[in-house]
Amino acid sequence: MERPDYRALAEVLEKMNKEGGFIASILARDDGLLLASAASPTTNREVVAAMSGYVADSVERMRNELNLGDLKDIAVRCSMGKAVFKKVSAKGYQPLILAAIMPRNVRYHARPIGKAGTRIRRILGYR
Repeated sequence: MERPDYRALAEVLEKMNKEGGFIASILARDDGLLLASAASPTTNREVVAAMSGYVADSVERMRNELNLGDLKDIAVRCSMGKAVFKKVSAKGYQPLILAAIMPRNVRYHARPIGKAGTRIRRILGYR
């Protein structure tokens, strides 16, 4: 199996940021290891990646305990902005977390994040 083009992953994230008006985005493994990012130099990408893994794990446990069904995304809304986390996975592959940080005035985030998830699956060869 050949390695994915990680530059292409960063390009997908940059395009997603532009389409959605996001401040930063990262793609990380579910254990918090950073794979690709598109963020300003002041954004600590490793912290965002680590928090993505932590948030996804915590919400996954809650979802299971409360029998809430399949997870679509996780949105954290704060007074200064929002963070949205979406799982990108396929059967037989390690789940990845796509995270986007955005200003609080961004109202519609699902479409650009969904499109980016589809592009990422295609680049990684997920079926």
